[in-house]
Amino acid sequence: MPRLPPPMWAELYYNGAWNDITDDLRVATAPVTITRGLTSESTSQAAPTACTCDLDSRNYRYSRRNPTSPLYGLIGRNTPFRVGYTVGSPWAEFADGDPLTYESLFVNDDPALDVTGDLDLRVDIALEDWGRSQILALRAVPSTNYSWVLMIEEGVLAFQWYPDGTWATRTFRTATEAVKGYHGQRLAVRVTLDVDDGAGGHEVRFYLGRTVDDADDEWHLLGEPVTTSSGTTSLFAPSAYMEIGAGFSAHNIATNGGYIPVMRGRAYALQLRDGIGGTVKVDMSTTAAEAGGTTFVDATGLTWSRGGTAALTNKHTRMAGEVPAWPPTRDLSGNDNYVSINPSGVTRRMDAGRKPQDSALLRYLKAQGPIECWPLTDGAETSGGRSLNGSPDMVLDLDAGTAAPKWGQGSLADWIEPVVLLPSGSDGRLKGSTTRAASAASGWSVDFLYAGRQDLDVTIADHGELTDADPRVGFTLGLDVSADEITLTTASVGDTSSSVSLQNTITGAGVFDGRIHHIRLTTQLSGINSVYEIFVDGVSRSVGTATGKASEAVSFIRPTWFYSAVTEDIPSIGYITYWGATAPTAADVYAAAIGFQGERAGARIERLAADAGYSVSVAGESSYQQPMGVQGRKRLRELLAEAAQTDFGFLLDARDRAEIIHRGQSTLWNQAPALVLDFSAGLISPPFRPVDDDKLTENDVSVKREYGSRAARETLDSGEMSVLDVPDGVGRYDTEYTYSLYTDAQARQVASMRVHLGTYAGVRYARITLNLANDRVHAMLDDILRTDVGDLIRLTGLPPDHGPDDVDVLVTGYTEDAGPNGWTITFNCVPGEPWTALTIGVEGRDRIDTAGCELAADLDETATAVDVLTTALYRWVDSATYPTDFPFEVRTGGEVMRVTACTGTTLAQTFTVVRGINGVTKSHSSGQPIRLARPVYIPL
Repeated sequence: MPRLPPPMWAELYYNGAWNDITDDLRVATAPVTITRGLTSESTSQAAPTACTCDLDSRNYRYSRRNPTSPLYGLIGRNTPFRVGYTVGSPWAEFADGDPLTYESLFVNDDPALDVTGDLDLRVDIALEDWGRSQILALRAVPSTNYSWVLMIEEGVLAFQWYPDGTWATRTFRTATEAVKGYHGQRLAVRVTLDVDDGAGGHEVRFYLGRTVDDADDEWHLLGEPVTTSSGTTSLFAPSAYMEIGAGFSAHNIATNGGYIPVMRGRAYALQLRDGIGGTVKVDMSTTAAEAGGTTFVDATGLTWSRGGTAALTNKHTRMAGEVPAWPPTRDLSGNDNYVSINPSGVTRRMDAGRKPQDSALLRYLKAQGPIECWPLTDGAETSGGRSLNGSPDMVLDLDAGTAAPKWGQGSLADWIEPVVLLPSGSDGRLKGSTTRAASAASGWSVDFLYAGRQDLDVTIADHGELTDADPRVGFTLGLDVSADEITLTTASVGDTSSSVSLQNTITGAGVFDGRIHHIRLTTQLSGINSVYEIFVDGVSRSVGTATGKASEAVSFIRPTWFYSAVTEDIPSIGYITYWGATAPTAADVYAAAIGFQGERAGARIERLAADAGYSVSVAGESSYQQPMGVQGRKRLRELLAEAAQTDFGFLLDARDRAEIIHRGQSTLWNQAPALVLDFSAGLISPPFRPVDDDKLTENDVSVKREYGSRAARETLDSGEMSVLDVPDGVGRYDTEYTYSLYTDAQARQVASMRVHLGTYAGVRYARITLNLANDRVHAMLDDILRTDVGDLIRLTGLPPDHGPDDVDVLVTGYTEDAGPNGWTITFNCVPGEPWTALTIGVEGRDRIDTAGCELAADLDETATAVDVLTTALYRWVDSATYPTDFPFEVRTGGEVMRVTACTGTTLAQTFTVVRGINGVTKSHSSGQPIRLARPVYIPL
């Protein structure tokens, strides 16, 4: 039974540990409010997670400025904080940091565990790190009896089984695609083994889902089926226990590369079936357990036990963040003293200050730690190029030439800080000196960036003593615009002798087009010789050996420019960088220079956040994430939000840890409902009002690629939401956007996606409020508290004036209030129907609509023969040619009909139908549109 206020807990992190402050949380007198995700259906970026609550401070405990406070000096700005409930069903927590500590749920040997033929294993878990190798579940006693093991190896699901129970027969298969979940994300994973595929082989399939009870069409096939044609297989029925978490056996179960650690995270359920989709042999769910207990009986009568340091707990974390301020508050009498705090997620700090992000290149170089780097991005009033590492500036070399460089006037690319311009009116050179670096004694690399159409030499000299015994060795890269060449010349200077040698010439250099180019020279000491390699834009263009030129660590780098009568495209140079023997690859530095173009959205979020010192994880397969355009000079949160926007996903504070998560758009398509809410059962609280206006309408969308030249435009030209005037459409709603995109083709795809989302014709349910103190709602508490941003909610039993059909909505955010007078959660939502994707082989999602079809004749309330005329190029399938493609359902005028047959092989056809599938039966007029009842779409 629910009670008010609900049982809440709170903790602060200080003295190196989480400390319980539940007794000071004033939930009995003031509500705790948590806001997460998007705040309305029209916002596009999630605000930082926020919380408001009061802490009792009558003993000045939370008065951080009061020296008598027991927490004086321990708490302050951005002290970590977390809060949640102790409610609902428990789960098994495997939380110990040691990867080999024994923690599991296990059931002792029982004949019910035996499956010797086709196997279907499903496990509902939340892993601390989905990319970490770990055992998930097994049935085995090492060294004596083996049956099977389910595991993850570096993010990839793997299944291992033993046909005769011995180690010698171990068979190992891995998924062809990794699990891509954010840290702590709860997923159901499934493996099926078909021991005899009918073709003399066997097959393993891996799936992701929401629960172990998902219907067949709600499981997402992970990669491709793994088929082995060389023989059938079988499973052994051992005398062995079954575990989820695998603590007993962690030290003895090996994989391809050695032993694998045990699971770290949470376990909720395990289901084992005899046959694929067959008889349930084991049906374990921790909902049958009690928090703090040690054993429980599952739905199939098996007794499960808590093993090792595992715990059965129902301690939900609803918000994890930081406390930015500790404002003291008291009542007018002065007798009551409390602190009202507003903890926020870590993304709040990303909005602090106004400093724009450094260019991708500058950030990358700082993170990699070169021996020396002169970006040459100094302002117009400077007298030299400042070093990133505190070495002497790169300054004008007065020994040659008279031309002064033009600081701050050069440009390598729009997304990189302005650099120095080298004037062509006379000769000149810069020189940057550096101390002898031990890390470069056996080899080094020097990079520079160039943009222009002028000649340039860059000389790199070592620390030789200018003696015959220790000559100074220099390498000069010569950029010759007229010949379109880069030459490499070496010089050796002693006290009585010197030599100069042309080592190599790169013809067709391709760097004199005025665009940004990256050039690297790498050397490696080899006796009295130096092996060199020249890279242009990350690609090796020349390799050779400079005989007798044993180069030491670099002493100075000197770029030299020359007089030219041509004044256009005066060269710009910058980011002269000196590395030791372990430099990052030239390809990686070039990728940073061009702003990581083509980088997937999730990878960009991971890199940006990690470089800034934030923990981050991403959900959604990388192959489905959008390739990004140039990373510009923007604030960190802008860049992260830009990547999330391009991917049509969500960027959020993690709910249970101080971390940033991205939920990619691929995770939003074709979801099983997180909640099914029956309005007629009294599950939804007021206000409950559908919105049927034009607020989100977009039927004419132009999308421009940032740093691109042309905009792509997509319009909806026919139908009820089209640009046509009323009554044929709704009129034109034109919008324009700029996206960070890799190609112009993506701009058209994004424009189409925005038109798709902006022309949803149904009513919208922008807010759905649930009263968690309502007994009927409280019975669904486990599912409600699991529901998060990006999940799907299905509304059923709606009033007749809302329409006859169930409605799907996608959660974009929520606000929950828990206090003495109420306990509610309000979900912010957008339509979920547009996120239904075409899926070949999945019933109900494997059929595409015609591009246009209408009734060819009037239809009364009882007719079962429906004449239709396709107005587009491709007709409907006919039942004579495609008998297995029937039945399917269509909708016209609000009535859903089931098509059991179709005759005719031209655009004019006749359906045989069952009327009123959705409870609506009425007359219809000729010319009325008819389409699939539940259309599907091709994902972005």
